[in-house]
Amino acid sequence: MTILKYLKDSCSSIFYFLLVIIIMDLILISSSDLNKSLLDILYLNLLIFSVSILFFAIGYVKWRNTYKDIKKAIELGKNIDSFAPEGNRLEQVLIRDVIDIKNGEKLRETEELKRNLEEINDYITKWVHEIKIPLSVCELIADKLENVGQHDFSNELIQEVERMNFLVNQVLHMSRAFSYSQDFIVEEFNLSNLVKSVVKNNMNLFISKKIELEMGNLDFNIFTDRKWAYYVIEQIINNACKYIDIHGKVKVHGEENDESVILTIWDNGMGIPEKDIGRIFDRGFTGENGRKTTKSTGMGLYICKKVADQLNFNIEVSSKVSEYTEFRIIFYKLSDYVKVTKM
Repeated sequence: MTILKYLKDSCSSIFYFLLVIIIMDLILISSSDLNKSLLDILYLNLLIFSVSILFFAIGYVKWRNTYKDIKKAIELGKNIDSFAPEGNRLEQVLIRDVIDIKNGEKLRETEELKRNLEEINDYITKWVHEIKIPLSVCELIADKLENVGQHDFSNELIQEVERMNFLVNQVLHMSRAFSYSQDFIVEEFNLSNLVKSVVKNNMNLFISKKIELEMGNLDFNIFTDRKWAYYVIEQIINNACKYIDIHGKVKVHGEENDESVILTIWDNGMGIPEKDIGRIFDRGFTGENGRKTTKSTGMGLYICKKVADQLNFNIEVSSKVSEYTEFRIIFYKLSDYVKVTKM
């Protein structure tokens, strides 16, 4: 928005003004005694130029003030609706019309994208419920194998079925990850009961690797959505079991302070390399450990982070390679939750 830009945009008007002055001077010179009128002509030119420069300066200030806000908004990538220039000049009306047209196009594209996502989510939800039927059949087959003495085959089949159930549930949660604000209920419930439910439903993971589970004090009440909190805890415990060796150890305990209840999940598995630890919540990031196991999708912790951000609890992680990994889930007290949700 420099004065040079304004001069460039006004070059035709400036050229027209100079041409008029030249023509006027030629007429005055040709129609009067040059010796008597030259000073008068110069004085007239000086007066006209002074007045013209004054109006030019006023025009430049108005031009800059009219468009500087919208230019700054464009440079910063902000919404330009509130910076649309006012006035009835043609370019000002055209700018407002263009903004209205683009907003309409954006709204239609957003609505179409929303419909497409809803269709995909509906399909995924139906698929998840349909796939659970053959998985249930597989569980029945595993029970029959157990009854006829095929213990090894039965255990292997149960482990794979549970893994498939976990992955299917992860797909279902992923499909809801962008609309879960419509799918959560904040309530008060006991943390111990929730963690025990997670452990019970994943007990075969501990049994198959002979993992030692140590549970400390978890008798605390927290305020959050029970279903999503279950998912986050299950994801972290599942990861702990996945990246731990046979006869490994997992410790789960809680603590409370004035601001929050903190759930700590510790394991003595392979640990997270320092170069990866800052990216484990990135979408699709598997890291060095994920490439080793070839079973990581890089989506589990990504969804956990999205859920935590929405429900106002925090997830912290510390680790040392070949020694330990520790996740701390920080559930804030109700007063802090209310303050954030009102922001």
